[in-house]
Amino acid sequence: EDARAAPHAARSLRALLLALVAAATPAGAYNLDPQRPVRFQGPDGSFFGYAVLEHFHRQHALVLVGAPKADSKYSTSVKSPEAQKQPANHHSLTKPGFSLFPPGKNRGTSCGKTCREDRDDEWMGVSLARQPKADGNVLACAHRWKNIYYETDHILPHGFCYVIPSNLQAKGRTLIPCYEEYKKKYGEEHGSCQAGIAGFFTERVCAMGVSGGFEVGGTVFLLNCDFVYYFKLNDEAIVNRRYTYLGYAVTAGHFSHPSTTDVVGGAPQDEGIGKVYIFRADRRSGTLIKIFQASGKKMGSYFGSSLCAVDLNADGLSDLLVGAPMFSEIRDEGQVTTYINRGNGALEEQVALTGDSAYNAHFGESIASLGDLDDDGFPDVAIGAPKEDDFAGAVYIYHGDAGGIVPQYSMKLSGQKINPVLRMFGQSISGGIDMDGNGYPDVTVGAFMSDSVVLLRARPVITVDVSILLPGSINITAPQCHDGQQPVNCLNVTACFSFHGKHVPGEIGLNYVLTADVSKKEKGQLPRVYFVLLGETMGQITEKLQLAHREETCHHYLAHVK
Repeated sequence: EDARAAPHAARSLRALLLALVAAATPAGAYNLDPQRPVRFQGPDGSFFGYAVLEHFHRQHALVLVGAPKADSKYSTSVKSPEAQKQPANHHSLTKPGFSLFPPGKNRGTSCGKTCREDRDDEWMGVSLARQPKADGNVLACAHRWKNIYYETDHILPHGFCYVIPSNLQAKGRTLIPCYEEYKKKYGEEHGSCQAGIAGFFTERVCAMGVSGGFEVGGTVFLLNCDFVYYFKLNDEAIVNRRYTYLGYAVTAGHFSHPSTTDVVGGAPQDEGIGKVYIFRADRRSGTLIKIFQASGKKMGSYFGSSLCAVDLNADGLSDLLVGAPMFSEIRDEGQVTTYINRGNGALEEQVALTGDSAYNAHFGESIASLGDLDDDGFPDVAIGAPKEDDFAGAVYIYHGDAGGIVPQYSMKLSGQKINPVLRMFGQSISGGIDMDGNGYPDVTVGAFMSDSVVLLRARPVITVDVSILLPGSINITAPQCHDGQQPVNCLNVTACFSFHGKHVPGEIGLNYVLTADVSKKEKGQLPRVYFVLLGETMGQITEKLQLAHREETCHHYLAHVK
């Protein structure tokens, strides 16, 4: 009679560089390193970190920081604020930053036939975006920029954005999408739209939120990258709704087809519960056509105030995460709803993420796609909860996978633990760019109430492949070994190890434990299998070995079967 042994078993273990970690809590094994943060400090009271953006130009990685309440370094009489940039390459992570926008004259400069600008308190740097390609342009916006041409009647907070070349040196282009000649009534169409309160770049188009237009009904603009023409929202059922704040948040992605770009606008005040709309750009009519909408579930939750388009399951179509940071069970714990794209713009609600459901956390205030942090083939996502821990703030990291998103967070970054001085850590997040040259994208987080920005670097990931080789069967009627007293059944066990990964060392040390009998037993019941090593029997073997990259190393053992 044959007793069939377990067949060949193989599995992959994911581990951090130089440390194989098993953790019971979700905040354990992950390859972001919160122990060695790089902190950038801005001027006191400048809101340095209100927006952050990782940027890369040729061989230089930089962190661009919005400081919308900073005074100009160029003229003490000018109150127009600055967007700042901080170098963050692997040669020097702490070089001083410099102002990106020497503002010049701040009041009265002509900007059109019926346009004179007022840049005081414009909040430059309230939003930042980058074209996701090599040497892509940067979009920096000031939603409180004003047209004072009709100052005796109306001051018109049009808002404006600046398109900056990738090198941050050449002269950029000013965009005032809401300015129309001889339109002077506050609230009339785009008169008070505050363009740039949100902005987003794709390779081909630029999306801008204009939440104050149309009597605070708001709208979204989708412009081509040459800024020659834009798609206009003409849906009267949406445009004629007042006080919805459409455009408070914007993003764009491939929702209807992998080769087309659609724009998403959040309207956090729509019917009190908040709504999100996805629009397709129709080139024939030059308009935006609604293809999807979703609604919040609780009054006052601010559903749609943050958005993130990301292909969570790597199927070529964008999925959507929608923040509702004031969603409340007790008070403003916050929630993020995930929608998975089933094709042709048909999005299916998958799961609501809540972090730790902390009191007044505002989980979902910001959401950012981070790229593939851990090299598993799927993008990862960060969600900010900037008011958690009494305004210290926190950021939660979630995995994408073939099913969409893993509901349990993989890591929690506590602002309090990273640096006790941080306040509102997680108000802004940027990722997707390798800032230190190790082959993995890193994460930058703003904490504007402490005028701080923190760069958290990703460590390389090692994948260890483990194979346990056993015989196909053993003949228990003909014992092959002897234990010194009587014949016993035995078998050869081979454990093989190899490792691979991107930008990993050529050799690692590996500790492992091999257990002979892992079956659950009643109290007092002995194992049925033992290893025999140097004449001694034991239930477990603990070993250490050196592994070379992509070279398999095997150890052989003899086991006795009772």
